[in-house]
Order: sequence, then C-alpha cells, then structure tokens
Amino acid sequence: MRLASSVRTALAAVALVGGTVVGSATPASAATCPHSDSPKIDGGVATWTLKCRKVEGVEMLYIDGWVEDTRSDGLCAAVTIRPENQRYADEVKACGSGRREQIHQSYTGRSATVKLNLRY
Repeated sequence: MRLASSVRTALAAVALVGGTVVGSATPASAATCPHSDSPKIDGGVATWTLKCRKVEGVEMLYIDGWVEDTRSDGLCAAVTIRPENQRYADEVKACGSGRREQIHQSYTGRSATVKLNLRY
C-alpha cells in the first residue's frame, strides 16, 4: 500500500511539472526591425513592434507594445527581450488575470529575440 501511494505521488509530481512546461512559451526567433508580432498562449497575450532609428550615428532598436495576463492561475504572462548584443534577457511581466503592462524598451542594434511565456 505504501509503495502504491509513493508511485501515485511521484506520477502526480511528474504530471504537474510536465503540465507547467508544455505550451508555456512561443517559439523564439530573432527579429530584425521593422517587425511586429501578436502571440497568444494559454494564460497570456501580447503585441509588440520593433522599429529602428539612427540616433547620433548609432543604430537603435525600439520595442513598444504590451503584455496581458489572461488566466487566474498564479502565473504571470511575461515578454522576454534579448537584444543581439546583450547576454541576458530583460522581462516585462503582467501578473493577475486582466492585468496589462506596457512595453517600452530601447537597445543598440537592429535585432532581438522576443517571446511570450508564463512565469511565477
């Protein structure tokens, strides 16, 4: 009886972890401006536009849009932005069903990997 209970507990944990990972992110690909996207996932929706301008001879990338949490599940909808010349991604999160956060970011360069996903 004890073994069966342990096996059920282990299977429940695996199912929970698997369910959290599956479908939690959009495919990531580097986008070069001009570019727009409006991804939707179960739990979040976002829209963004990438535009480029030269400022004092330096190519600048501007990302504007929003991210919205669409489900009461304890997770946040998040847009991660990793510019071509930056090692780590920046993140804009909306936490709480119906909550929307604006995205206004700027970076040097012409491209970035931008994706919508769910986070704690």
